[in-house]
Amino acid sequence: MLTYYIDKPLSPIEQEMVIEQINAISSDAVKQLILKQIPDHIPKNDCELPHAEIIKAFEDILVKLEIPVGVQSTFILPKGGLSWGMLLQIAFKNVSKFYPFVVQPWEMNADRKHKRRERILVTDINSAIPA
Repeated sequence: MLTYYIDKPLSPIEQEMVIEQINAISSDAVKQLILKQIPDHIPKNDCELPHAEIIKAFEDILVKLEIPVGVQSTFILPKGGLSWGMLLQIAFKNVSKFYPFVVQPWEMNADRKHKRRERILVTDINSAIPA
């Protein structure tokens, strides 16, 4: 399964955790993740652009990356990217016709610093939203 990341790819152990979770929530069996990096010159949290413009910029990037239409991908949420990561998920839906599986490898500790989770979370927004 095509898996897109921005800041840090998954380790082999993390990939196995993600594959296990995707196979538990999806009817399509996944055997491996094919990692592809999304360029890190995308609008960030401090961007003042309207959401529609940010989504359009994301769509253009995803088209250049040749995101396949009609196929669900996986997106690894970057460290500190929750707010604009949601906009990127909308762009995935607009380009591929599916929201991606969202992998959440980061969490904040008590000192408000990001660290890798011991157990990575995977969500499938498609299963929660009627077609």
